[in-house]
Amino acid sequence: MPLKSIGTAPTSGIAVMASAMKRLAQSKCKVVCTTHFLEMFSLGILEESKGGIKAVRMSIHVPETDEDDAIPLFKLEDGVASSSAGLVCARMAGLNRKVVDRASDIIVALKEGKQVRPLPESLNANSPFQPNVKSGIRLFLAVDSWANASDEDLDLLQELVDRM
Repeated sequence: MPLKSIGTAPTSGIAVMASAMKRLAQSKCKVVCTTHFLEMFSLGILEESKGGIKAVRMSIHVPETDEDDAIPLFKLEDGVASSSAGLVCARMAGLNRKVVDRASDIIVALKEGKQVRPLPESLNANSPFQPNVKSGIRLFLAVDSWANASDEDLDLLQELVDRM
């Protein structure tokens, strides 16, 4: 039974996923579920190895410094992952260093219970929420298949990209 996450806030996603997993386990269903919602276990919403729930994780070598990359070890191990290594994966995927640094700042603030402040507008000039970027994203998502897109759609997309 495929169970796909729905675009919700993380707390809603965690609640729905945990409820679904508990219900499926009670029904004696065999389910393989992959998730980054580690909070289901760390907050005690689901208990590992209880009530038909068994957690396993793929092991990775997480770097000790920012200069190293995470290395997937391709080994399935019992237990809940301690981290999704999201920042390491984002850096490895080539995400802009400023974006990764900002994400790190946000994680630290949330862990310390501090308020996360928006960036000052002067630092936010290249925000993906600028109107021309929004227009480009809307157009890109509106076309079902860019392989068969009309010349008009391609020209309009190119014009929007050039303005970014």
